[in-house]
Amino acid sequence: MPVRAIAADFSQIVVYGDSLSDVGNAAAKGATPPSSSQGRFSNGKLWIEYLADRLGIGSDRRQNFAEGGATTGTINVGQKYIPKLLGIAQQVKNHPISDPNALYVIWGGANDYLRATPANIPDPKVTIGNLSRDIGTLIDRGAKNILVVNLPNLGELPNTRNRPTATQLTILTQAHNAGLAASIRDLGKLNPQIKLSLVDVNTAFSQAIVNPRSYGFDNVTEGCFSVGCTTPNTYLFWDGIHPTTAAHKLIGDLAFQAISDSTADRVRVIACQEPNLFNTVRP
Repeated sequence: MPVRAIAADFSQIVVYGDSLSDVGNAAAKGATPPSSSQGRFSNGKLWIEYLADRLGIGSDRRQNFAEGGATTGTINVGQKYIPKLLGIAQQVKNHPISDPNALYVIWGGANDYLRATPANIPDPKVTIGNLSRDIGTLIDRGAKNILVVNLPNLGELPNTRNRPTATQLTILTQAHNAGLAASIRDLGKLNPQIKLSLVDVNTAFSQAIVNPRSYGFDNVTEGCFSVGCTTPNTYLFWDGIHPTTAAHKLIGDLAFQAISDSTADRVRVIACQEPNLFNTVRP
């Protein structure tokens, strides 16, 4: 399907999420990490910007409410220091956009789990319940196109891979992604008029970690900023948690594939099954 035809379907893009989609909202409230680029938790453009670019959606048609530190509920992990920061549920509540021609995007969950300790293990059912309610709210408001993204393996991030909780984070990620996929399928059955697209970032990142050279990366275990690297486009991660802009572009490409898929299925689960999906021109 031509890009022009795909873009013509959307009047705007509306985004709810955490630091993986935050293009400067948390920074505008005073939460700016030392590794940020223009308020982003990366070294350049984020996946949602690459996606909007490919869809031909200009900056005047992008409403992005994502904030770094957001959980899927009302809590933002940065609220202790900056009370104005919002969780995803509060973002959805505070910004009730009703546009059946918009593309709605939700990506969250990492901040629900990253603070896990052996004595305090979060319940993925709570997180999935939060996301399902938010998606349901968007549907009730008239949304017809909704894009949801699952989680990469939280136990394989530079900041977590050597921690005692790494295995537990991997288990939580698996439970989250299985629950999210089931929820999306159920919502799709209940709302056959809606196009729900679930982007499988987990598979893509797992494959890149196992075969980094096949995806254009030299380092998938360290954050470029953390070690002071000079070739960020060869790193999967920018810091201990967040991807580089090169990795973000790959996520944007996967999301574009999910949206542009023209099969009859209304619920699409898109995974990166072939390395050539990642062999794209780097920013």
